[in-house]
Amino acid sequence: MTYYDDLTKDERRVSIFKKAIIKKTHGIAYDLGTGSGILASIASSYAKKVYAFEINPLVIKRYSKRLLGNYDNIELIEADLTSYTYLEKPDVVICEMLDTALIDEEQVPVINNVLNYTKENTIFIPKSTYDTIQVGYSNILHITYKENENIQFNSLSNEFKYNTVDFSNKIDPEFEKNIELTIKNSGEINSLLITTYTCVSDDLITGPTPMLNPPLLIPVNNLKVSKGDTVIINLKYVMGGGLNTIKANIRRII
Repeated sequence: MTYYDDLTKDERRVSIFKKAIIKKTHGIAYDLGTGSGILASIASSYAKKVYAFEINPLVIKRYSKRLLGNYDNIELIEADLTSYTYLEKPDVVICEMLDTALIDEEQVPVINNVLNYTKENTIFIPKSTYDTIQVGYSNILHITYKENENIQFNSLSNEFKYNTVDFSNKIDPEFEKNIELTIKNSGEINSLLITTYTCVSDDLITGPTPMLNPPLLIPVNNLKVSKGDTVIINLKYVMGGGLNTIKANIRRII
């Protein structure tokens, strides 16, 4: 079983994108970072033409070509989409190069580039994402994805929405914000938990799935807190820059 096999077998991920593609796709469609090609193959039934882009020649050879090679209205293109010059304006842009808080995939630089070539009414699938944060205590002391039960996190705050990204507008990849949270349970804080929700279209929103945006655990300086305390988190990272760009610290307001 490979990464791309896992992606196509994630039924929640595939089904919610399929619903949006069926509802929104028409005219000229781009599938940016097509990978296995599954989303481009769905779009082909509703678009006049699908341009499926992929940067990795091995992925194209082993996956994309096998699935998309027999579709008359799909053109498969090898390209670096952070700097690619598009020759036709799209009616629909499909781009599922997603990662929690958009940090460790190239969705943001790729979308920022394609926005130079879109129409005023180009539709984006997904439309947007938003991120939430909690503070608490974890048994893990390094940045990691919370993908299994061995990674424990005891939340000491409510889930708080701290950022929204709309893919129809240019995005500043350098994120920094001071976030205030109220403590709901006394204890010790040593970590943050970030969860990303994907607005695939206006009425289709999904949280994490097995292969889409697993919650991200980030260690911070240890801090003892009591119920009702207010804490400030300074959080910064570069969207598309990788997990090594994350910096976070926390302090209590006295």
